[in-house]
Amino acid sequence: MVRERIIECKTTDIIPLIPFGDVHRDTPLCDVDRWKYFLKGCREIQAEYPQTLFLSTGDTHDFASFSEVRKIRNASLHETTINKFDGIAERDNRFFAREIGFMRGHMLGFIEGNHGWIMKSGITATEDLASRMDSESLGWLCHYTLNFNFTDKGRKSHNVYGIICHGKAGGYTAGSTVNQVDKLRRIFPAADFYIMAHDHERWAVPKSILLPVSAMGGTKIKQKRQFLCRAGSFMKGYVDGQPSYVVGGLYTPSDMGSLVMKIGFHRDQRNGEDRTITDIKVIV
Repeated sequence: MVRERIIECKTTDIIPLIPFGDVHRDTPLCDVDRWKYFLKGCREIQAEYPQTLFLSTGDTHDFASFSEVRKIRNASLHETTINKFDGIAERDNRFFAREIGFMRGHMLGFIEGNHGWIMKSGITATEDLASRMDSESLGWLCHYTLNFNFTDKGRKSHNVYGIICHGKAGGYTAGSTVNQVDKLRRIFPAADFYIMAHDHERWAVPKSILLPVSAMGGTKIKQKRQFLCRAGSFMKGYVDGQPSYVVGGLYTPSDMGSLVMKIGFHRDQRNGEDRTITDIKVIV
């Protein structure tokens, strides 16, 4: 999907963007205390920065994986049984929407994960949740343009580009999870940030590219900073007496939580130019 949001602000403003994913809120392995602490922190950031933006990167719940959905559909279950499954997904979404209700109006959207019930009506549980939050599903992969419309006198608008995907996973090393996000950069090479979820890792890696820029006196080459990010998780892996895919696959435990991306700007007035430069800092 391709989406854009216009944000009215000053060049001196800081706009936090908080992505979160893989909450798996309906499972015993969800770290509920950490999730509630995260929500508390989000409220505090929003109180300091009223234009804070939020983004769901998928798998808010565990019911059900898409492979399980296909099996259930192929089983030709009674309509009343399907209705009960629909009711479970709707109940979970009602509860979750109450928990994140303070984000309403500030949600960029909801990325589809690999867990999500498909209702009898044909909509996904993610679409149902997004509707309850007055937002939208962004599909599995989204190119998102944040169009900052500056209200400072004489300043113009400025775009920040993000690539968001629930993602893929594979491999046991730190390098393998970085490489998965870097694949997005090969497809969309000039974005400002790339956010992927799915493997429950939480980190941000700065990278840079060189871009040609039109300037006085001809074309110049400018360096552009980019961030490769994994959005984190709130699902525990190793709990005594609790089976999990983490135990079964002998994966390392994830550093639970999320990221805070602070988007700011500064002016480059060197050599007769007057350009607005994106200044992103990521707190892990």
